[in-house]
Amino acid sequence: MCRPPTCDRFWSSRAAWIALIIPIFASATTAESTAQVQPARPDGETRVPGPVDGPFHYPVNREPLIKTPFARLPVGAVRPRGWLRKQLELQNAGFHGHLGELSGFLRKEGNAWLSKSGEGDHGWEEVPYWLKGFGDCAYLLGDESQIREARVWIEGAIASQDETGFFGPRPGTKTTVGSTQGKYDLWPNMVMLCCLQSHHEFTGDPRVIELMTRYFRWELQVPEEEFLPPFWQQQRAGDNLWSVHWLYNRTGEKWLLDLARKIHRRTAPWSDGIANWHNVNMSQAFGGPAFFYAQSRLPRHFEAAERNWRTMRKEYGQVPGGMFGGDENCRPGFSDPRQAIETCGMVEMMFSCERLIQATGDPVWADRCEDVAFNSLPAALTADLMALRYLTSPNMVLSDRHDKSPGLQNGGPMLHMDPYNHRCCQHNFGHGWPYFVEHLWMAAYRGGLAAVMYGPCDVTAKVGPGEGVEASIQTDTHYPFENGITFRVTVAEPVEFPLVLRVPEWCEQAGVTVNGDPIPTRAGERFLHVARTWKTGDLVTLALPAKVRLRTWEANHNSLSIDAGPLTYSLKIGERYAREGGSDRWPAWEIHPTTPWNYALEVDAANPESSFEIVRRAWPGNELPFTHEGTPIEVRASGRKVPEWQSDERGLVGLLQASPVRTEEPIESITLIPMGAARLRIASFPVVGKGPDATAWKAPPRPFPYRASASHCNDSDTVSALEDRLVPERSGDTSLRRFTWWDHRGTREWVQYEFEKRRAVSAVAVYWFDDTGIGQCRVPASCRLLYQDGAEWRPVPSAAPVGVDVDRWNRVAFPEITTSGLRLEVQLRESYSGGILEWRVEPEVADSK
Repeated sequence: MCRPPTCDRFWSSRAAWIALIIPIFASATTAESTAQVQPARPDGETRVPGPVDGPFHYPVNREPLIKTPFARLPVGAVRPRGWLRKQLELQNAGFHGHLGELSGFLRKEGNAWLSKSGEGDHGWEEVPYWLKGFGDCAYLLGDESQIREARVWIEGAIASQDETGFFGPRPGTKTTVGSTQGKYDLWPNMVMLCCLQSHHEFTGDPRVIELMTRYFRWELQVPEEEFLPPFWQQQRAGDNLWSVHWLYNRTGEKWLLDLARKIHRRTAPWSDGIANWHNVNMSQAFGGPAFFYAQSRLPRHFEAAERNWRTMRKEYGQVPGGMFGGDENCRPGFSDPRQAIETCGMVEMMFSCERLIQATGDPVWADRCEDVAFNSLPAALTADLMALRYLTSPNMVLSDRHDKSPGLQNGGPMLHMDPYNHRCCQHNFGHGWPYFVEHLWMAAYRGGLAAVMYGPCDVTAKVGPGEGVEASIQTDTHYPFENGITFRVTVAEPVEFPLVLRVPEWCEQAGVTVNGDPIPTRAGERFLHVARTWKTGDLVTLALPAKVRLRTWEANHNSLSIDAGPLTYSLKIGERYAREGGSDRWPAWEIHPTTPWNYALEVDAANPESSFEIVRRAWPGNELPFTHEGTPIEVRASGRKVPEWQSDERGLVGLLQASPVRTEEPIESITLIPMGAARLRIASFPVVGKGPDATAWKAPPRPFPYRASASHCNDSDTVSALEDRLVPERSGDTSLRRFTWWDHRGTREWVQYEFEKRRAVSAVAVYWFDDTGIGQCRVPASCRLLYQDGAEWRPVPSAAPVGVDVDRWNRVAFPEITTSGLRLEVQLRESYSGGILEWRVEPEVADSK
């Protein structure tokens, strides 16, 4: 007879959880640290890993590493079902599953990853970036064809190891030039180690253990001063350390801990704060110190991950969607919800959170991972996963191929849904969904299983005491669109083990039944621990009641976001897809709005949540809930248009202004849909107000008083950079948008301003673009100034030639003339192109200020 289930209290509240675990940590000191002070959150609440008593049937931290309450299950133990499987099937059939046909970086001929010598003319990070998701997607779907293709690259990586232990692209080859200041670039190898670890977990291939052992011995003997120099490898070396601990937990070789200390010493100082403001570095490296905490036992390493995350969100992430504005880097003054994040940044944030669940046992990382997975990642790609864009933001009303800098830092077609472009994201996004599936379940203490995140799936793993018994649990749910979850248990024989269920932070109190019998729970419990002897046919239900919740972003003009359960909601904006580029099989798309988007929300101040109504719809038969047509849930709300809130001259949504906002427009019924289903979106809203604190929205000043045109302009550059009032630091300032004639070389070219009406001018000043040492643009050989005289362009009387000096303004003054336009006529240097960072006309026009 099965023992009645219990909801074990010792892990249900964090305070009791901590009380249990402190003695375990206090008795586990080593020579590395005798500190017994427990780490604390900034608000004073202690957070440390939970119960750690065994057995574990899967690799877990060996002594002297601190044991944690969860262990990762091997690849293949968790398999997707329902809408999650559909996402992987679309990825498999979409551009990522066929990227070898699209990407020159995956061309096999001349690829350093397929060369036993490690030499080639291409093959840096792109191959392992792609393989990381391609391989794991194939493993989870059981796609034998793609498993064989992944094996080609795995075999190449293994075969590339030389007698020293080094593997992969060799130092100094074309594949690594410019990526490091030192002799060795270990960054791409860190990514390939993830691929090799997945291959080993899926197949048991012992050669992976051998390769990693030899490679890490090589790393240990590299002189300290030559190890992990800037840039990428130094920032992201926490991944290297994570792989070292992965191997140590399988072999127990103590020298690996010496290497882990060396890696930590040489890694950028993320333990001290944000070491670099590049968005992917932030997402990937912020949690690295917490991985080392298992070895150092120093509270500051444990604390660093939480502090870094809070810093990122406080400074640049006062927006919904789980991310922050870093397009390419975070920039002071650029924190509006129109600021975007790389697709790479999304999936790396998810992977960091997934590992931090295991490293800390803290359920908050699961909440944060789901936030990104459900609200940001789906919108970064077309719903069929046939194309992606480089950048996505919480507020965006146009997704086209045109440059959006300097509003977005990175120039070029960053919002274009294009399977052929966006180099790093194009290859790297693919691990997002497979890794999410793999981390839905983890092995728990006492031979248990823990559901740490939710989605439709099956898990098969060993459970119970001793050698363990195989158990399978089928998870049936439409989560996150519905918040009821059913678990169906199948076991080889009756077996006792704890089933651990996470309660998300947004759920005040969960409800649990086993075979229809309710299990008592309490408000505020974050993990439920259901202990019993399980038998085939046992049925567990988990109810996670969700209410509408409002978040006010005080640091972002008191804008408002609407949440219900794990989903955040966006205005439903009509989307028109326009084919722009790509190929017939792999088209690229622009997305244009077809309905108004400039609404402020009408909210009942006395009962704000009552202003929003959740509306359920039928589940989509095609398992595509992240679409306008397929989403099974919407929110009805009321809003008023704010006519002055318009897009800027580049098509970026206008910056938010302070709420409450005064508007006399009529109230309209508006529809909100999950952010993940909205490729065009407004998810941070202004709020309507009528009191004395309400202000009228101010229309922005005209940014560009002239019509600019040129004989030619590179698609990734723009003539609007000529007079955007951004002052260069030098001619090679690549942080600013620019105008260039690239890829015209050695030719005669022109660029011109046409004025709205004839006006007096008496001087011009030009700041040339010159990227010597990086690219092929130089100051021109010569330049002369022309003015428009009717239909003719004539030399400006008494004007000297425009100077062609670098790193300064080249100013030319002349007797005042009245004209309708000015033109710069240049002769480009032989074999080189050229460009301009800024071109000013004097006297300035008042409305351009």
